Amino acid sequence: MTGIPMEKPLISVLVTAYDLEKYIEECIESVLSQECPYPFEILAGDDGSDDRTYEILKSLEERGEGRLKVFRMDREQGVKYNRVERSSANRLFLLSKAEGRFVSFLDGDDIYTDKGRLRKMADILMDAENKDCILAAHNLDLLYDDGRRVPLSRAVKERKISLEEYWTSMFLQSDAVMFRNIYNEHRPEGRLIYSFDDNNIMFWLLLHGKMYYIPERMAAYRQVGGSSWSAIDELKKNASNMIGYSVERELAPDKRKISDIRHYKNLSFLCAAKGSFVPKDLDPFYTTASDHGMKEALEAYSLDGEWIKESLRTGRIGNISVRIRRSIKKMLGLF
Repeated sequence: MTGIPMEKPLISVLVTAYDLEKYIEECIESVLSQECPYPFEILAGDDGSDDRTYEILKSLEERGEGRLKVFRMDREQGVKYNRVERSSANRLFLLSKAEGRFVSFLDGDDIYTDKGRLRKMADILMDAENKDCILAAHNLDLLYDDGRRVPLSRAVKERKISLEEYWTSMFLQSDAVMFRNIYNEHRPEGRLIYSFDDNNIMFWLLLHGKMYYIPERMAAYRQVGGSSWSAIDELKKNASNMIGYSVERELAPDKRKISDIRHYKNLSFLCAAKGSFVPKDLDPFYTTASDHGMKEALEAYSLDGEWIKESLRTGRIGNISVRIRRSIKKMLGLF
């Protein structure tokens, strides 16, 4: 699409990055090389990187013929920042600037592997038969340093998926998703602002419509040792997911049952680890929960909430039921 004047974009691709000089150019080039008949923009947000990430982005911006816009969040030297809140602020800032009718997030160390990815996702959302879908999604590869690629999802059936089904039986990282730009109509607020990550983004979106899922793998989700997720231990990963539980309870208290099912393993892990940690060991998640009144997460960390016993019971029974239903669907080729 070289030399074509920039029109108002139909699609906005939002790229977030922090200290990703090794990967950021490949990420941006995988978007610029999309074979897409629809105008699209790339908004890249650098989270005050200490390496050359920002300089590389600015160089790409100069060569991008107006398609790429680069923003930067400053950092004060010597200040220790909350990683969860910084990445959330970066995503939300870019979302507030997005002009596209449809939006995709892409982490700065990940890549699109199908040159038709933007077109295919937009076509699904523009199909009149899919007006009940708030987002389109595809499978993706987990990409390891040794070159291995492993499918993230085992779901192989193209279909529409509700919040209830997704929340109790699936996980897709945000690279896999294109969604309708509902920022102005349903602006994220409350607890969601401070934990606008993969799971909470999906929950927020699926409150407003279904997912149209296709099993094609059209992006690669890089599994690097220094990433914000892989760098933390199992205790903190489970603590992080209880932040999500608090967000869900605020956004949709009537959906408590599916939250209990999804987070049963997280709560069970914390219960089994009781006595081996203090809440401060769970930072930055403890600080996020404490600073923003995330009652359920704080009570899960201290294991003194009156709701915990009932949540474990609901989650245990629900997980058994979900496994049975999923097994039946797999046998019938419906999952």
